[in-house]
Amino acid sequence: MIRSIVATIIFLAVTIVLSVVSVPAALLDRSGSVYLWITRIWSKIFLLIYGVKQTVLGLENIKKSEHYIFVANHSSYTDVPIVIAAIPMGIRLIFRHTLTRIPIWGWALLVSPYIIINRSNAIKARKSLTHAADIIREGGSVLLFPEGTRSHTGKLQPFKRGAFHMAYESGAKVIPVAISGSFEFLSRSKTLPISNKKIFVSIGAPLEVSSQIENDREREVDLMRRSEESIRKMLS
Repeated sequence: MIRSIVATIIFLAVTIVLSVVSVPAALLDRSGSVYLWITRIWSKIFLLIYGVKQTVLGLENIKKSEHYIFVANHSSYTDVPIVIAAIPMGIRLIFRHTLTRIPIWGWALLVSPYIIINRSNAIKARKSLTHAADIIREGGSVLLFPEGTRSHTGKLQPFKRGAFHMAYESGAKVIPVAISGSFEFLSRSKTLPISNKKIFVSIGAPLEVSSQIENDREREVDLMRRSEESIRKMLS
């Protein structure tokens, strides 16, 4: 417990410093590459401070010359740094707008190359997904959690269709990502992460929108189903 408290204090201090640094970085470098690099540093520091032993499987499924929509299961706040540290490429996170209300860190998110989505407003949410599809078409990769929120039990929840509509609109491949161990590391009911935890990140084979299905909605649902099955299989 004492180690977790000390680690959390140190990590909060690191987060504040890097958040402050990332604001001018984002404003001066409109490509977002410096901000994304800082985020990867932040994620790796997170693993180091808490003594997380992370094993990544399936990196051969990622080609750095391509861009993807990464979809992952979500059972902990720690899933974000875990996935960003695991995948060796710049990834733009799609996150809910309420996170921007967090002092300092949230302010850094406001100027970031990430994509803010307001799920309480259908029109704004649709515009965010359209913006994300444009970024993907321009060569960017994005990460989102299609369950929509963290699992209360650690078990996979039903997926929402937004990510797969984005895949259809952009023509990008979807890469399923299964995170094992993050629920035990920091579930919704815990206030402090457990130090020295083992985490496994499994990266699945890329999935594409089926060309054999004519109906657009059915294509998206089919891709959503295959992605969910892939993650469920990797988790088991």
